[in-house]
Amino acid sequence: MSAMGGKEPGGGGDPAWQATVEDATPIEGRENVQPPAAPKTVRRRKGGAPAEGAVFAIQRIGEQVEGKASGADDALLRKLRNGEFPADLRVDLHGLHAPAARRAVHEAVQRTWAQGKRCVLVVHGRGVHSESEPVLKETLVEWLAEPPVGERVLAFTSARGRDGGVGATYVLLRRSR
Repeated sequence: MSAMGGKEPGGGGDPAWQATVEDATPIEGRENVQPPAAPKTVRRRKGGAPAEGAVFAIQRIGEQVEGKASGADDALLRKLRNGEFPADLRVDLHGLHAPAARRAVHEAVQRTWAQGKRCVLVVHGRGVHSESEPVLKETLVEWLAEPPVGERVLAFTSARGRDGGVGATYVLLRRSR
């Protein structure tokens, strides 16, 4: 046991993680592998107040991220993850600063939803050229939860390799009425 809250480095405090990795051989140079983060939720806000029951369950595994709105079907998320929804619109955020990128995402979602279409491919990059962390990739999740866009989004997930991999995100929209 370490002095850091009783947990050993590498997620030693989680019995499920320990059972998973007990027979694993460490990769040279990768001593600090952490267990996958538990899913978290992002509340959608309307007028600054949390919206009751309107949440995304977010899961991050390495560079991959996915989320689904409260009540969304797991099968839809799986189909989205597998690239089974063709992108109706592709928006490329390369070269944009955060405010312009946010506007582009909001406009793309609103336009696609208004046309009765379902899927937007947002190409944000991996942030390898960012000065600190991948700004656009990390804040995209927040932008997708903001009103009025948040009410339109059903699920999102990192794209398949052919569509940009972890440098892009599929966004599945609710059906317009």
